[in-house]
Amino acid sequence: MGKKVKLKVGDKAPLIKAESYNAGQVDLDNLIGKQKIILIFSRYFGCPICQLDAKTLMEGLPQIESKGAVVLYVTQSSKEKANEFIEKENMRFPVIPGELIPGTKNKYTLYSDYGLGKMTGGAAAKVLGKLRAAKKAGIKHGEYEGYETQCPGQFVIDLDGKLIHAKKNWLDLESILAVL
Repeated sequence: MGKKVKLKVGDKAPLIKAESYNAGQVDLDNLIGKQKIILIFSRYFGCPICQLDAKTLMEGLPQIESKGAVVLYVTQSSKEKANEFIEKENMRFPVIPGELIPGTKNKYTLYSDYGLGKMTGGAAAKVLGKLRAAKKAGIKHGEYEGYETQCPGQFVIDLDGKLIHAKKNWLDLESILAVL
């Protein structure tokens, strides 16, 4: 902690070893070399934009899997709220807690490891449009959890454990599929 992380394409992906909410132990070190890994950092499941992005991700899962990749999803949500959403939406990929850094209110270990702090200007600029899309889809804001201005992000890790896609923003499924 303390050191600001700036990950870019070509960098080695920071390793994650965590207990997921729905799929047991996830160890990135054991997954590297077997298939490409898509790592999605959301905020929390009460967030309407996060709900919309999660549904978009799940709709794109057949395309992702057809390209031989796996999805790992990181959230600030509590186990209870995450499990409600996982069950309601039938999420088939591991959902991992972001793990609040002890003694902080808004710093999450895995987000920090991937250089995701406060929301970037690019992500903030998309909030209104994404909220409109969520409202149009009938998605309502749920319970607030975590750090409201946490930056979401997406990363794709190749078979050698290197980042081939790194974006600090809301889900962009097309750009993920393009690098697979």
